[in-house]
Amino acid sequence: MSATSPPTPDDERWAAGPASRNGAAPTARSAGVHRLVVLGYITAVSMPPIGLVVGILVAMRPTRMSSKHGALIIVVSIIASLGWILILTSSALNTASTDY
Repeated sequence: MSATSPPTPDDERWAAGPASRNGAAPTARSAGVHRLVVLGYITAVSMPPIGLVVGILVAMRPTRMSSKHGALIIVVSIIASLGWILILTSSALNTASTDY
């Protein structure tokens, strides 16, 4: 088998591909928004005060999808903070307990 030669600058296929931006995908900005939304949900459950702040930041973003998630992150953060308060005040995490 013989190898085909690379396209020449005069060939139509030469400019058919999109311009490269050093390997960055054109959806890099939307991926950052999705990561912020995921971070918001995770922090809303595990660390509600920080999740509340991230939820407010997500809600203030101009895209409609992000603002919906921002409101949900804020609600999850409030519910999770109430859950954490109940867990901590009920002595469920008491290490001196010997009841199994």
